[in-house]
Amino acid sequence: MSHYLRCGLQSRLPKFLFEAGSIELQRSFLPLSRLLATSRVSPQNAKSENTSAPSKQNDEILSDYTLFHDEIKIALPKSAVVAEEYSNLPLDDPDNFGTLSKSNDGVLSLQEGSEDDEKEDMFTSELPNYYPQKTYADQIKKLLRQRRFADALDVLQVTMLKEHRVKPEYYIYSILIAYCGTTGYSKMAFQLYNDMKKRGLPVKSSVYTSLFNSYANSPYPSDGLKRTRHLFSLMNEKGIHINQITCHAIIKAFARCGSVEESFKLVDYMMDKKMRITKETMSFLFQACVSDKTAGFRHALLVYKKMMQYRMTPDVFQFNLLLRCVRDCGLGDFDSTIDALRRIGVENIDELDKAKSYDPPSEGYPWEEDAEICAMTVAGTKTSSELLNDSADSSVNSSPRELLPDLFASKPTLGCVVSLMQIEKPEDRLFLLGGAGGFLREMSSHEAKPDIKTFSLLLECIPQTLVAEETLLKSVTKEGLKVDVLFFNTLIKRRVYRAQYSEAKDVLSLIASHGLQPDLMTYTNLAMTCRKTLDAYELLKAMDASGLRPNIEFITAMLGCAVVTYNIRYVNLILDVIDYEEIPVNTPFLKKADSFYQKCLRVLEARPEKFTPAALDSIKNFCKKYPEWKASVPLEEKENPWQYLRDRHQESETDKEFLGEHVENHSPVRAFTRLGPNTAPKVRLAKKKKLKEENPEAYRKPPRRETLEALEGIPHVTYQALQPK
Repeated sequence: MSHYLRCGLQSRLPKFLFEAGSIELQRSFLPLSRLLATSRVSPQNAKSENTSAPSKQNDEILSDYTLFHDEIKIALPKSAVVAEEYSNLPLDDPDNFGTLSKSNDGVLSLQEGSEDDEKEDMFTSELPNYYPQKTYADQIKKLLRQRRFADALDVLQVTMLKEHRVKPEYYIYSILIAYCGTTGYSKMAFQLYNDMKKRGLPVKSSVYTSLFNSYANSPYPSDGLKRTRHLFSLMNEKGIHINQITCHAIIKAFARCGSVEESFKLVDYMMDKKMRITKETMSFLFQACVSDKTAGFRHALLVYKKMMQYRMTPDVFQFNLLLRCVRDCGLGDFDSTIDALRRIGVENIDELDKAKSYDPPSEGYPWEEDAEICAMTVAGTKTSSELLNDSADSSVNSSPRELLPDLFASKPTLGCVVSLMQIEKPEDRLFLLGGAGGFLREMSSHEAKPDIKTFSLLLECIPQTLVAEETLLKSVTKEGLKVDVLFFNTLIKRRVYRAQYSEAKDVLSLIASHGLQPDLMTYTNLAMTCRKTLDAYELLKAMDASGLRPNIEFITAMLGCAVVTYNIRYVNLILDVIDYEEIPVNTPFLKKADSFYQKCLRVLEARPEKFTPAALDSIKNFCKKYPEWKASVPLEEKENPWQYLRDRHQESETDKEFLGEHVENHSPVRAFTRLGPNTAPKVRLAKKKKLKEENPEAYRKPPRRETLEALEGIPHVTYQALQPK
């Protein structure tokens, strides 16, 4: 108690006396009386008073403690506590605090203004002014919006760790790993993940999802599959919880890396863990089907029927993925296909022919008179006479449209298909789904409106006839969609492959009628129609007038036409264009050019007499010119697909103006610098004052809205309540 009274806490004594019991008061009388006795004598006699017995006055106080009832506060002499009082106290006094040692060095060392405080203030004043984590995160986001990943990575590895010596938090790493997941930079994503673990930062589910996204988008599928398996097994070993979003990322990684079986196994894993199977899950399974070029179409049929079983409504995204399976994937082996058709509910499967060879019908197909169904030809269908016999035997007359196969129906049927071994082309697989019309009707039944990508995929799946293409163009016009250049480029390429060059050039008028401009891919497809030197020269002039520069793909397409026609003048024109435009050549171009050069050498050695002298001179000049040209032409370097993520970008004034106008956020950002967590208060105030003088705008407070005029632009304000009465 004497310690509390010496510290100036006299106001607690009355409360203690009135609230405490009699036993507690008796225990406290002896030190209390001794303290009051010493307070009435001088400091010189304090030593003798402590060693002597209590006086009569103390006995009176002990006998009558009711004197304290009328006291509100005990008045004690107010004197500063000095170090000499501690040195004069006895060492073995249990009622006095701080008497274990007579030395007062520790008390003096704690006084303000000592040398240790000055050294500490000097050290803390030299600490760098670093920013909070949000400032670094905003800077990284700004650089990533500008696609400057290398500079954003330098903010973490150079600015924070080396220059400012700031420990990065979890959020900084999550931003960078998420961008690596979007761009497929799996190597750097894994390095940042390992750095997080070394620093002891928590690795949350979002980081694992970004890692699997980086493996899914990686340009190296084999490496992505290896890393996906390793990380998935590591998560299972450590018992890390995998949520639905992470499971979807793992399915996508397995799907795009070519492991269909593991994608379907992961869906079984989700069902075992009682996770919900959604349309997104089915979309990733469709992506897995696309990666299987041998039997992906068969898997896609099973996935679609499973969606119908779960009563999921497919949207345009799922239908587009199904069309990709129709375009790129096959049915697989015969036995597995028959088993899959049984599982989706197709009847009379045993009647299908297993023969690998099937002669096309000589009598024609029964729907040739119908323009809408004319394009839906398929290998392995019944002839007209067979269909007439079937319809005569049946009790109900069937039209040719009703005899078409339809695997989308509630009761799937193969219609007039008698063999599955000849279904190898995209138009054959689309025929099993009812053709382009049946596919669009299935989309409308689920209220899924097709987009231009749907019609672009349908254009690659319909038969190679003008009637089918015109029918699809009418469907596009009926839907009221805006056609893009990619759709017309696909149309030109189809007609070029059928050697319908005049019809391919007619597509240019369709492009102009829709208010579009041809792009480089359009001219590349048209280059395959140039069978003469004059046609190639006119196309080059039109390309130059449109402001486009030929690339190596365009030149390779022209060289293919020149080699097929054995036109040496045409080949020389192509070589001159490469020299003039300084286009680096690649391996496919050199392979075609070398093959033509070897043919010319064989002609000169074996059959020179079969050519005219002018033709022989042109062949000899080409054989002499080509080796010199090949030695001087630049070669196209194979660039690393991650190189653009590793390059650092130097901003020019034009870049700053463009980024400030279109990319950067114009909202004001008030970044306050931190003055250090261990800086003394005086040093902090001095540094803050200095920073205010250097940059007063950063510390200026926003004006307050105090008038009615300032509130006019704010909604939900009752102006009548603010008006003075």
